[in-house]
Amino acid sequence: MQRCVYYILYLATAELVSGITSETSEGCPDHVLIIHDNLTEVLSTNVSSLNFTCPIRNLTENRKLFLYVDVGKMVSSADFDIQEINLSTMCDKEKSLYNETTCADIVDKTSYILTVTSEGLESCQTCDNPVKKPDMELELDNVGGGSGGVIDAAAAAGVMNNLSSLLERMGNSTTAALSMGEVKGLLSRLPKEQPNKINFGFSSDKDMSIVDSEDALQREFSRSVHVSKEAVAMAVNRSGTFVGVLVFLNMAQDKLKSKVLNNEVVGIKMGAEIHNLTDTIDIHYRGVNQKECNAKECNFTCNSWNGEGEVNWTTDGCETEFLNDSIKCNCTHLSFFAILMSQTDKITSADMKSLTYISYIGSGLSMFFLGVALFMQCAMRLAKSNSTTKILLNLFLSLFFLNLTFLLNQTIAGLNNPASCVVMAAAMHYFMLSTFTWFFLEALHIFLQTKDVNTAIKSYLVKIYISGWVTPGLVVGILIILNKYQMQIIHVDDGSTVNMCWIPDVQVHYAVNIGYYTLVFLFNLAIFIFVVQQIHLQKKFKAKELKGSTPTNTFSILGLFSMLGLSWGFAFFSYGKMAIPSYYIFSIINSFQGFFLFIYYYKNSQGFEAKPVSVFTSSSTDKTTNTYDIN
Repeated sequence: MQRCVYYILYLATAELVSGITSETSEGCPDHVLIIHDNLTEVLSTNVSSLNFTCPIRNLTENRKLFLYVDVGKMVSSADFDIQEINLSTMCDKEKSLYNETTCADIVDKTSYILTVTSEGLESCQTCDNPVKKPDMELELDNVGGGSGGVIDAAAAAGVMNNLSSLLERMGNSTTAALSMGEVKGLLSRLPKEQPNKINFGFSSDKDMSIVDSEDALQREFSRSVHVSKEAVAMAVNRSGTFVGVLVFLNMAQDKLKSKVLNNEVVGIKMGAEIHNLTDTIDIHYRGVNQKECNAKECNFTCNSWNGEGEVNWTTDGCETEFLNDSIKCNCTHLSFFAILMSQTDKITSADMKSLTYISYIGSGLSMFFLGVALFMQCAMRLAKSNSTTKILLNLFLSLFFLNLTFLLNQTIAGLNNPASCVVMAAAMHYFMLSTFTWFFLEALHIFLQTKDVNTAIKSYLVKIYISGWVTPGLVVGILIILNKYQMQIIHVDDGSTVNMCWIPDVQVHYAVNIGYYTLVFLFNLAIFIFVVQQIHLQKKFKAKELKGSTPTNTFSILGLFSMLGLSWGFAFFSYGKMAIPSYYIFSIINSFQGFFLFIYYYKNSQGFEAKPVSVFTSSSTDKTTNTYDIN
């Protein structure tokens, strides 16, 4: 007699079948008995593995499958090992694989195919294709407004704002594919009850579809958009009736000419205001080469634009997550989204932290010493100040407010208020340009004093004041009109960013700031060299009259160096491998700028009520020329 193993499987609602023997002289059968909802079916199979179908409708009631394995005795209810399998858990849509070939002969496409062995459930395949093609297609007019194939940003925003008008054209359909020339997308109605997450999958060679399975999403699509259950529920509660996802190819660039990954901008709309999500909207790009970008290292950041005005990308509300060869944007709101690529070297988080501390502490110290000097001047009657002191105090005032606006800048940027950020950037830029101007005017004043012509200039100080305060205002006013003050994003190697209100347009920054300071630097450097030479000559030929010590002269030279703004020249080295070292040198030296200027002012103030003390004299003749005081 040959002993056989029978598999008896049945759903929990069926009764146990008894009376089946496990001994036969006719050989073991190649079939098993399945009792399913009181309906007996016989399927051909082998005795070691069993494939059978289970309609999806039975999973909604949390049905359980009991697997009985014969242990080789006469069959009775005690002769089986019992394994319990929860079908609604094991055959979840997210976990079940779809195989078109396996499901070809299955009539009911709402079924699962279960592979069961004596060890339990081996696999669960779904015959319900998780990739849902749209119910219909809507051909719409091309998105216009641009030139050379470029999609106008305002036109793109208009398309997203008018998606609700397409619902009538959908009739009773739930989903519709949208086509507007190069713009492709999908519009889906939102369920009024039992809101759930919605996944959109798309690729360069595939139209957009709704995808139920995470496995299918990753296996078949290189890009995806995940709309969370929280976002769907929030939209329904706020009378939102749809979710639309559109992909805009070659949309107009922002003013910075930012490069966008794959030239793709993703727009998401739900017919309601969606923001501050805890379960985020995720835009996922797979197969991204994160190491090379035109033969250089790329810096990828997730950005959004609110669809208002000109394109202005910001990282606010979006986090960038790197997963092997993929990039995922986790965003708390709906908008236009894109992954921006840049080739700028990323500063390390350690350097960013150190430079931030040094800059903040240095600015605070400079403000303290400059504030003390200004207070001292107010305490001693301003009317007794000579022209040299008055010009110096204007430099102090400009530097004081430059440091103040720098300290407040990041806080204002964190408010995420465009108007406030423009005001902050314009104010800091104004005081920076005015500081550069007063550096120049200090050097010019020294030069004019050496020629003894400043007293002959009519309304000399009035002209100095106008040059120092009005000229920078004209430049700032022009940049405000041109809308050049915006959010500046600094990228850190750990994926984080630091936002500041500044001039993100690199070309404007070089032309206005670097170009202007270069002219000031060259002139002031020449004056500095000239003054140092005169000091050397004075020490040589007037040694008896000059009783200042070496430390005193050193402080005088450092004060002059700071007063002429030459320490800012280290900014010229902030490129390539010298960038980080130059940042440290610049930050540290300028941290002492206020201190050296205070020492310089204090020494000058000692001769206030007397006459100005001569810094250097001409020794080539018997005539002594009063010049600029550095003692």
